[in-house]
Amino acid sequence: MSIQNSYQLFHDELELHKIYEQIARPIIIADNIRSPENMGAILRLAGNIGVLKSLFISDDTQEYKNHKISRTASGGAEKTSWQMIQISEISKNLPADYQIVALETTADAENIYDFSFPQKTAFLIGNEVSGIKDEILTTADHKVYIPIPGPISSLNVTHALSIGLFFWLQQHWK
Repeated sequence: MSIQNSYQLFHDELELHKIYEQIARPIIIADNIRSPENMGAILRLAGNIGVLKSLFISDDTQEYKNHKISRTASGGAEKTSWQMIQISEISKNLPADYQIVALETTADAENIYDFSFPQKTAFLIGNEVSGIKDEILTTADHKVYIPIPGPISSLNVTHALSIGLFFWLQQHWK
């Protein structure tokens, strides 16, 4: 079977184009992502899943306006809604009925396997080294961790987001 045929079979079988007629689109909030490659990968994921919008929190809103984001995003930068914002602008860019779910390992976080994602979820992810700033983490309605059984105790931020987005989709799709 050719790649085009397998893509068409997958697309027809899942009827992905109809999914958001039934459920709300997720939102991504990313706190101080330092790598333009990770920003591009987040935008690619945003395009894969069909997010409503991606918000990148940064004190320097001009810092990452470069070709590395577009190149890594593989069209996600042009085909999805995204913007750079400051911490103070989170609430004005988030619909009131959305719940913020932080993907972060904290003492009070719930295991992703046991967590029921709200349909209107805004995924909050943090910096590759320092995680989510406490000031932003306190705005989260829920905190969720992804259990890591191997000797390396953390995931790349884009991998964690990918897991969270597809757990959300699996829970709300049918």
